[in-house]
Amino acid sequence: MAKSLSVGVIGAGPGGLALGIFLKKAGFENFTIFDREDGVGGTWRTNTYPGLACDVKSHLYSFSFDLNPDWSRLWSDQPEILRYFEDSARRHQLAPHLRLNTDIVAATWEPGTRAWRLRSATGTEHVFDVVVSAVGVFNQPLTPDLVEEEPFAGTVMHTAKWDHSVQIAGKRVAVLGTGSTASQVLPEIARQAAHVYSVQRSPTWILPKPDRPYTDREKWIFRHVPLAKRVYRTRLWLRSESNISVIENGSDKTQEFKGVALRTLEATVPDADLRARLTPDHPLGCKRLVFATDYLQALTRDNVEVIASPAKALWTRSLVTADGTELDVDVVVCATGYAVADYLGQIEVRGEGGVTLRDTWSDGAYAYMGMAVPGFPNFFMLYGPNTNVGSNSVIFVLEAQARYIVRALQQMRRRGKSYLAVRREATADYIAKIDRWMVGTVWTTRCSNYFRAANGRVVTQWPRSARAFWTMTRRLRLRDYSFDPQGTPEPLAVQPHSAVSQ
Repeated sequence: MAKSLSVGVIGAGPGGLALGIFLKKAGFENFTIFDREDGVGGTWRTNTYPGLACDVKSHLYSFSFDLNPDWSRLWSDQPEILRYFEDSARRHQLAPHLRLNTDIVAATWEPGTRAWRLRSATGTEHVFDVVVSAVGVFNQPLTPDLVEEEPFAGTVMHTAKWDHSVQIAGKRVAVLGTGSTASQVLPEIARQAAHVYSVQRSPTWILPKPDRPYTDREKWIFRHVPLAKRVYRTRLWLRSESNISVIENGSDKTQEFKGVALRTLEATVPDADLRARLTPDHPLGCKRLVFATDYLQALTRDNVEVIASPAKALWTRSLVTADGTELDVDVVVCATGYAVADYLGQIEVRGEGGVTLRDTWSDGAYAYMGMAVPGFPNFFMLYGPNTNVGSNSVIFVLEAQARYIVRALQQMRRRGKSYLAVRREATADYIAKIDRWMVGTVWTTRCSNYFRAANGRVVTQWPRSARAFWTMTRRLRLRDYSFDPQGTPEPLAVQPHSAVSQ
């Protein structure tokens, strides 16, 4: 059976596509990529709100094996990024392996047959030797818990589920949130709406995003000059790597970026009171950095008002903030992010002994290399715990993980094995390294962010460079895995990362 391993991949976003392409190249033809949407692209298909673009430059936010000479701008928008991933899937002939409009809600390990049984929302079941989760982290929208004291007559929508039928022009709109999504959608809304309230729990650090179109000459060079695309992409990658020290609390790079952000704020916002409301009191980098082209400018428009108090309740025609301010609104837009730390929260995963992944992660998610968990054999993850790079492209990390997983499957095929599980001791040693590397990072300051689990553990971030992650995943350490069942291991007792003073 091992020579014809069947592989089920959950998610047809960038990670699932990269894995599918590498599986084909390695001679694995018996694989299926599931997605609940009607096409590939993941978050770039489901998110369609106005202004959506990437905050990583186009040539870096793409596969290293599928470089695109025709990116239109330095930072591409959602339609162009979606087309890129659709074209990549088409070029690599993944269509026969795609099963779309299929929402996988459960995965159960069956020790007798050493196989995984996947169940969809409609009850259909699929059996595979190996399962890989490529669902990513931007799939469970977080909506604020607003008390509806009276039936709200307007519209409330999350940016992840944008309703294009909702009229924005001439309306009074409240935008909740101050992160990357708000920085993109609010300027677009402000151009149409009669009045916009930017309702913030806390301001965030804004860095300039000097976007521009690529010239025809540049695109000609990318298309016709040998290695031009690759050299350019490598330069972008190295520049990103040079910013790794921004994750160190109080580093020179952090201070440099903070200076840029403060100078940008002062140059863009002349009103001292508004500038004070937009000046963060948390260390730069402890929350996701926001790169914006026209967000600060939009906040100074006559029809935009910054409200420095979080939303609390809804009345028939108004939104009420925590300080009691009542805002007359027609539409409430929640740019409030995702339950990023709740890995695989939408899928019930049961491993050896019937133990669920949710119970195993009751103190916070963890995984060896962000990919494997003891007690869950033949199961891997892409973009799992502690793999979100702080200063580089996640596409680079996804490629490294996909190649690693293929190496693991090649070992199973070579050895004629139908079982592979990471050892508990290897995982404990790896988590101890993560804990040591996390010391001194800005993420462990007294700062509220989506990086943390409920107990305070930083579960999303990779505390070193992208190069370091690539180096670690270049080789499969066979001694860290078992090719024969070892029983159900006890979950690791992971500890929260202690917050330090600012």
